[in-house]
Amino acid sequence: MRNDKITAAGLKKYLSLFEKSGAYWCLLLMIPCTEVFVSAMNALFYRKIINAVTASDGALFQAALWIAAVVLAANMVKCAIIYAYMYQIRRIMQRLRVRVMAHLFRLPMSYFEGHHTADSIQKLCFNVEDIKNSLANRHQQVINPVIIGGAAIVMILALDWRIGLMVLGLSLVSVRVNMLLVKPLHGISVRIQRLLAACTESLTDLLAGIDIVKMFPAARVMAEKYTDVNADVTAGTMRRFRRMADVQAVEWTFGFLCNIVILLIGVFMSFAGMVEFGTVVAILSLQDMVSYFLSNIGSGWGNLIDSFVLADRVFEILDEPVSPERYRAQDKEGEALSSADDGGIVISGAEFSYDVMADGASKTLDGVSLVVERGKTAALVGESGGGKSTIVKLILGFYQLNSGVIGVLGRPLSDYTLRELRESIAYVPQDAYLFAASIRENIRYGRLDAGDEEIVEAAKRAYAHAFIMALPNGYDTIVGERGESLSGGQRQRIAIARAFIRNAPILLLDEATSALDAESEQLVQKGIEALMGGRTTLVIAHRLSTIEHADRIYVINGGRVCECGRHAELLAQGGAYRRLAELSAR
Repeated sequence: MRNDKITAAGLKKYLSLFEKSGAYWCLLLMIPCTEVFVSAMNALFYRKIINAVTASDGALFQAALWIAAVVLAANMVKCAIIYAYMYQIRRIMQRLRVRVMAHLFRLPMSYFEGHHTADSIQKLCFNVEDIKNSLANRHQQVINPVIIGGAAIVMILALDWRIGLMVLGLSLVSVRVNMLLVKPLHGISVRIQRLLAACTESLTDLLAGIDIVKMFPAARVMAEKYTDVNADVTAGTMRRFRRMADVQAVEWTFGFLCNIVILLIGVFMSFAGMVEFGTVVAILSLQDMVSYFLSNIGSGWGNLIDSFVLADRVFEILDEPVSPERYRAQDKEGEALSSADDGGIVISGAEFSYDVMADGASKTLDGVSLVVERGKTAALVGESGGGKSTIVKLILGFYQLNSGVIGVLGRPLSDYTLRELRESIAYVPQDAYLFAASIRENIRYGRLDAGDEEIVEAAKRAYAHAFIMALPNGYDTIVGERGESLSGGQRQRIAIARAFIRNAPILLLDEATSALDAESEQLVQKGIEALMGGRTTLVIAHRLSTIEHADRIYVINGGRVCECGRHAELLAQGGAYRRLAELSAR
């Protein structure tokens, strides 16, 4: 459906959003059917009443009672159908949100690194929610006129085929003209949705970086960018409104012409004795149904096109390939591990590029091999962009190697499911992310079944208990969005407590103290040293003073291991590590 027209494959894809919703479609069809039934009864009773009056028949009172009883019963049934219909819509939306969210969680890290957060939020929240309008209104705006108008034309043909053919001809011409008018709406709606996404992204950037915006001359630039995109959205929306106005004008014109034609021809035929006057009245009552069809089919289809575009936006998530449940197996990986298998972390001949599809893409890692023995600590140092953080992401299974082998705890990554792999690893990043929840909850995210006593003990071991108890609500203090109510050192210590709770045999530390002041770094470093005890630890270090006692240090530059050894050994070599140490000491 990303073309300028709606295809059968696109419609099938759209309908797949509403899986397990047979009851919804049945109820959707029943709503106009009840209206058709009531209208048909009205037309037949009008015919009977008029003919009874003109023929001085005594059935007038009996017909009036019948119409009242039938209409009352049909309306009661219709109310029950609408209630069940709305209930089914809620169930469908619940399943759709869960389906999209579950798929989003299974997407690889490359998706999130290549898409703006605001775009995903808009698709998951706004676009999915807007699809509810299709279920509740837009489907009815197309299906109801078609069923009601089609049934009315059939009944008019049954009452008098000559008038019925005239109505049918006018209806077909109206539909054809409306379809031509609404054809450009798909492209217009696609552009509007893209502009709305850009508008949301601009606003998100503005709010997320509000401190920078206020400090630097970015406020005017960002505001102008938002204003320009917003103006484009308005222009696109007005263009759509103009097109829909044209559609509605055509609808009203054909509806009026159809009414006039039937009235004039019907009256003429009645005076000429070609048809009973009661039949003409019945046809005129059914003409309201035809007018409803002519006055809504074009605008209804135009509105439904918006739903196709929204669904296409949602499918931009659902069509993305998910991460495999297991790490991809490499050839001869068992042999590669056996030579250095100590139950810690083993990387052999690792080659990796983020953009493997690009011609001549540079390798982020080029033949990296390293070993972290069980219970020992290894550190990665080197210039920014050398590939240190990439190694951590590969161990966590966020990406797959192009070639080479990674082993953890004596097994290749392909022996684990991704869930098993990550449960065996505790990870403390440079900028610890805290959720807008209590401190207790943020620590418990390390292991959801952890008790309150375990949480307190973990906080104590992370040197966080004292500052937590000094807060007004202690462990129940809400830390705010991204934990902004806490200092950087406090956030890091909570992240360390979260890693203690996880109690995993592998520990990965990604420059966990690089952004802290001296006092905070000292407290965080104490927590890290306690956390490292007895665990196989891989540290990415910016400050070399924090890894002087590491069992092995790897210097990574340009995606390669250029030096390896202990702190004193590397200093004595006078190579890249010594230059880093001299720069760090300045």
